[in-house]
This record gives sequence, structure tokens and C-alpha cells, in this order.
Amino acid sequence: MKKASILLVALISLMMTDAALGYAKEELFDTSAATQHLNQGIAYLNAKKFDAAIQEFETSVDINPDAEAYYYLGYAYYLKGRTSKGDYRSKSRENFERAYEIDPNFSPSRFKPTQHVPAQVMQPNQTATPTSPVTPTPPGPESTQQQPAPPAD
Repeated sequence: MKKASILLVALISLMMTDAALGYAKEELFDTSAATQHLNQGIAYLNAKKFDAAIQEFETSVDINPDAEAYYYLGYAYYLKGRTSKGDYRSKSRENFERAYEIDPNFSPSRFKPTQHVPAQVMQPNQTATPTSPVTPTPPGPESTQQQPAPPAD
């Protein structure tokens, strides 16, 4: 009798552990749907369709309110504000703030805006010198000839 009750208690505790693990495996938010909307929004950003991107990011935020979705929503509002009139700057700021409230160390990784050529850093007493454009030489026997040196300043 004692062995049967020990076996019964062990079986019940094992069933409860499996049930608890089953609940832990479920996701709180539908992250796959949110990720699809996020990726679609990024595609719209690349195509410069800011209204469609904003709609996709807002859907992503509604499904899964995470830092990445809020960041891209803010970025879409920022870009839209650069091309049209409206109160997009404050909407952009609000979404950036939400993103960094959720994750203060967030850094976007999926969408990299086109990188601008950095300006040359000049020393205090240095003057800018114009550079002459370099013309490419076509391949062939004439490319072995030396190009004339640019004029010295």
C-alpha cells in the first residue's frame, strides 16, 4: 500500500511538472506574426513607402510591443516627417522613447540606412586643398602608359 501511494504521488507530480513546462513553452505574444509585419515594414522603408511602413510597424507593435518595433515605428515617422508636413517629429520621438524604455541598450540591426560619406576632419591650422578628379583608364595596351600627375599646389 505504501509503495502504491508513493508511486501515485510521483506520477501526479510528474504530470504537474509536464503541465507547468507546457505553459512555459507557449509564447506570450505571436512573435512570428509580429516579425513578419516588422520585415514587411522594413521592406516598405527601403522602398520609401513610409505610410505603408508605419502601418506595418503599428501592427507589429500591437501584436508584440518590443523595442525593435517601436524603434522602427519612430524611424518611419521620422522619415515621413522629412518628406511631408505634419506632427511626425513628436510621434517619432514618442516611439523612440518607448523603444529605449523597454531596452535602454537597443541597437537596430535589420535596417541600415544608406551610409553617408563622413566629412574630412581638419586640424585647426589646416586649409582645404582641392583634389583633381581621377579619370579611369580603359583596360588595354594604352593603360600601361603613365597618366599625367595632377598639378601641384
